[in-house]
Amino acid sequence: MRELPPFARFRQRSRLYGGRLLRSATMRTPRHACVFMHVPKCGGTSVSEALYATVPVHLKIGILDSPSIRRALAIRNCDRDDLTYHDEGPHVAAISRFRETLVLMHMAHQATLIHGHFLFSDIAWRHFGDRYRFVSILRDPVARTISNYRMDRRTGVFTGDFDAFLDSAEGRLKALHMLRYFSGMATVAPDEESQALELARRNMGRFALLGFLEDLKGFADGYAALFGVRPWIPHYNAAEERPFDITPDQRDRLHALCAPDIALFEQARQTAPQLLAQALQERTA
Repeated sequence: MRELPPFARFRQRSRLYGGRLLRSATMRTPRHACVFMHVPKCGGTSVSEALYATVPVHLKIGILDSPSIRRALAIRNCDRDDLTYHDEGPHVAAISRFRETLVLMHMAHQATLIHGHFLFSDIAWRHFGDRYRFVSILRDPVARTISNYRMDRRTGVFTGDFDAFLDSAEGRLKALHMLRYFSGMATVAPDEESQALELARRNMGRFALLGFLEDLKGFADGYAALFGVRPWIPHYNAAEERPFDITPDQRDRLHALCAPDIALFEQARQTAPQLLAQALQERTA
């Protein structure tokens, strides 16, 4: 999560804890416990903190903070703060397993809301799926991958040009964020994409609500219908980006890399109205 300047952080925290205190005073608690699977670069930071504010202070929130997890795991395994422990690096499988354990821990601890960058967990679903409703926010995969590249260039995580990014293992992993997150597979080899896509389609069907970055109001409406509490979603990480020009060849290569995610995004588009209708029906039942 990007660190805000002190005053902005104060306002953010004031909204968050003010919301939690108000929920406690009015005894308005969420109708269900929630797992928010945060797919990277899909506006999840603003959404997650809005969801935190819907949970009264006497109920637990389980947060998987990505930088802390990566650093802790590096220190545990290497006895140093090893920068190769990042989400698309050589240790992605170990990071994913550790995060799954933390999700299970928060579920066993009966957290009302669990949020973070973690893959869908079949074992978590089998043991706790009757208690939790799974939700996520999605974004057009092509735009998301470009945004990932631009952020990596700004932060120095990736130093090559866009052609090098498209050819890299890291670029491919980021082009397949949705495939990996919904399938529960930390890495997906080219010959595993069909298997992963089948798993991802099945697991996407287990979600109670799917929202979209360009329609956060629609997500808030759906969340209010399903959970009985309405999140107010600001745009803490929103930033105007200059147009990013790519060649026709680069666009073709990018679309080819993102093909599984594009298929999943279209499935989500088709599924989302049905999920909203179910949430509204549940609210009036």
